[in-house]
Amino acid sequence: MKKLMLSAMALVMIVGIGSFKVDSVRAESLYEYYADTASVELEKETRTMGLELKQTFSQDNIHYNQQKIDFATYFTNLKKAVLYSRKLSTYSEYHDDLAFARDNEVFKGLPDAPRDQVSDKELRARKEFVAEKYERTKLNVEEEIDIYIDLLTLALDVCESMSVNDLSGFVALEENRAQIVKWLNGDQYAAYIRESAKLSRTWPEIEKRIANQCTIWQGRPATPDAPIISAKLVGSL
Repeated sequence: MKKLMLSAMALVMIVGIGSFKVDSVRAESLYEYYADTASVELEKETRTMGLELKQTFSQDNIHYNQQKIDFATYFTNLKKAVLYSRKLSTYSEYHDDLAFARDNEVFKGLPDAPRDQVSDKELRARKEFVAEKYERTKLNVEEEIDIYIDLLTLALDVCESMSVNDLSGFVALEENRAQIVKWLNGDQYAAYIRESAKLSRTWPEIEKRIANQCTIWQGRPATPDAPIISAKLVGSL
């Protein structure tokens, strides 16, 4: 009888240990799999998983980051174009301004005396000095104008190329559109609008190119006759 009881207890223990081992195998099966699998096979599986993860997650992420980079490049150049245009517009009437300064400078510093008491030699010397000063100033102004036009042309070329050949699709992103529309309704662009009439009189092609880029983001087709900004913004000015 005693032997029978011992046998029964041993059976229960064996069954219990067997059950524990089944749970342990289930819990440790993944660990044991990687522990027992050859490194060559594991490397192969790792490469396969890496490719799958890259296709699943990286493509969209890389594409979105490229859109952000393209938009940042585009927006920076658009703001540069507007900034340089504001500076260029101050020279829109430089011919008249310099001529006025030259003509009024001729008699500046001459003695307060009737015209017939001012010697021809003195007046001629004064005119020669003013003419030389005028030509020197004119040359300096024209050099500055050329610099601004070069910078403007470069910035607008980048904007036009990127908006026409939009490989990443940054123009279609609503968040980008919202950012530029906010800028178009801000102080920096409003200051440009106040000077744009001067720019248009002297350099109409530049003004049209800027207008065309801005209308892209306002949801209207870019045409030479399209308004630069919305009627709402014009009214607020």
